[in-house]
Amino acid sequence: MMLSDSFYLDIEKIQIAHEFILDRIQKCEYPSGRGHYGLVYVLSGKAEYRFFTGDRITITDGDVLFLSPNCAYSIVTERAFKHYTVNFDLHEDSSHLDALGRAYCLLQGKKSEQIERILKELIGAWSLKKAGYEMRSVGYLYELLSQFYFEYTKEQNSAICQRLLPAKEHIEQNFKAPMTLEQLAFISNMSVTNFRREWKKIYAEAPMQYRDAIRLDYAKEYLNSGYYTVSEIAEKCGFDDVSYFVRFFKKNVGVTPGEFRRQLLKN
Repeated sequence: MMLSDSFYLDIEKIQIAHEFILDRIQKCEYPSGRGHYGLVYVLSGKAEYRFFTGDRITITDGDVLFLSPNCAYSIVTERAFKHYTVNFDLHEDSSHLDALGRAYCLLQGKKSEQIERILKELIGAWSLKKAGYEMRSVGYLYELLSQFYFEYTKEQNSAICQRLLPAKEHIEQNFKAPMTLEQLAFISNMSVTNFRREWKKIYAEAPMQYRDAIRLDYAKEYLNSGYYTVSEIAEKCGFDDVSYFVRFFKKNVGVTPGEFRRQLLKN
């Protein structure tokens, strides 16, 4: 489930917020879907969520699971499964969430003290039922979802970086050689469209711009050394055409390579 930078959820109402223990003898299943959005934080124990789509995931201490209202599943526990649960509804303008991907997303193996703290405060406010508790609880839920979103996207970006790493290393080691997007995407085992999108999301520029930035850095270093002619530097940086290299350099630096070198000598 991939979320955009402008991702926003408009909370309508909290249905329930509590600490719950599911024992092995208890049966829990939602054959027709949950009916509400849900966020589960595991305090102790282990449970397997068996989705009717065929997916199966096991969650344990410190895992956080976000569930959409339409996902249908059953839960199987190995021992007492103690967890915090918050079920809530969103306004219709947030219903696009289900179209973004899978019916659930999971933070696994990364116990979050921040998420646990917010959940504890939310459940405490909800259970006490003091004046204004619903507004206070919704405020905690916004904070909770914001923290979950931050940690989830950070985890996703880390995974994307690992997938992009072979292409990144190829660019850095072969910046002088010709290369194509198709080649880089193949190295990372991704489609060209997905590779281009994910690369820009992480590095904020196109793959070839990343390569050109490396070429430019090397060109400046070679000019600063004073050992090479402009033609030699063009070749060492992967440019077959010296005139093109001069235009490329001036476009990105504001001066020609010769002018850049003269400025260095003056300083």
